[in-house]
Amino acid sequence: MATPPTPYALARTPTFQHLRAAAKSDDVNDCLHLLFNQDYTENDGLIMVLGEKRDELVAKIEYLERLVEEGERFLPFHENGDMGLQCMKETLERDRKVLAGLIKVLDLAREGREEKKDHLFWFE
Repeated sequence: MATPPTPYALARTPTFQHLRAAAKSDDVNDCLHLLFNQDYTENDGLIMVLGEKRDELVAKIEYLERLVEEGERFLPFHENGDMGLQCMKETLERDRKVLAGLIKVLDLAREGREEKKDHLFWFE
């Protein structure tokens, strides 16, 4: 077990002291393990939420694609139909851009998960 912190260290490291209390240990390795374990778990939760949002957006895009395809057959023959069709196409393009960005964020979060796994390994 590590040597107990000095009064000076206690006064100058309030954040680490909070982490030490959460880990219920004076060992720095235990504190860092807790920190990286929490970070890894939070990252997994983020990946899960982003994956759900990606799936919802894919479903919305597929729905809009079907709407546009059907709308191209009859909307031009109705008053304001062309404008409505154009608005649907713009929405579809924006959603595709959002999906591409969301996929990039998911990729970054997955890379971060691998990095966090390495950090966690060092303190197990």
